[in-house]
Amino acid sequence: MDETESKQGAKYSVPALDKAVAILELLAQSKDGASFGEIIKELQLPKTSVYTILNTLEGYGFVRKRSDNAYDLGLKLYSLGMTALRKINVDTSIVPYLEKLRDSTHFTVHLCAYENGETVLLEKIEGPGMVRFQSIVGERKRMNTTGCGKAAAAYLGEEDLELMFSKGLNCFTANSISTEPAFRAHLKKIREFGYAIDDEEGEIGVRCIGVPLFMSDARVFGSISLTTIKSNLSLQQAPEYAEQLMAVGGDISRLLGYKGEYPRHRG
Repeated sequence: MDETESKQGAKYSVPALDKAVAILELLAQSKDGASFGEIIKELQLPKTSVYTILNTLEGYGFVRKRSDNAYDLGLKLYSLGMTALRKINVDTSIVPYLEKLRDSTHFTVHLCAYENGETVLLEKIEGPGMVRFQSIVGERKRMNTTGCGKAAAAYLGEEDLELMFSKGLNCFTANSISTEPAFRAHLKKIREFGYAIDDEEGEIGVRCIGVPLFMSDARVFGSISLTTIKSNLSLQQAPEYAEQLMAVGGDISRLLGYKGEYPRHRG
């Protein structure tokens, strides 16, 4: 091996970057974060280096300093990770599941990713017939008035929920749930059933059913939903279609590396 190669196999090594990566990996592996002193002790790094690197990482949003002075990974890293996940080959790996769901239900199918307190529409498989919905691949939406948004929101951690609420809640129809207390109570009900229903909350005459998608670390990747006009989907029929949707949601979650119970239990 060339003497300029590091033990990681890289041809060149940047010491400060190596230290920053080590700090990020330590925080990723820690369930409760790590203090300044714990980072120094665990990694055997100089205080001045750790101080400078932590300040820089914090400035970029890669780490965050808590009120108890411990450090956690920041949401910027989560956002970058989600961007990477969204670049997976959706066409060949996930779309076949969506097409099969479309064919069995005759409804339009949406695939969304969660990112920074909102959902991003990754894929849309149109249902048969003349009815077309206004959703556009790539659009971002607030989460309280769609089947996809509500299904994902129900399984977010508190920090992501606070971020979602900071974006604001939409109120499009009389059915929209647009206050934080009411929406939190609604999310609890979604977790009880494992699926969400958008009952004309985003648009009059339109109903959706959504279920969450999880990643290998059990965090929310996003969601999938079935969308159709109200006359095609009575509330009495919703559990039947939700069973089909949850089966596919479980399959896609496993494709994303999730190995736990589906839907993920959360009280």
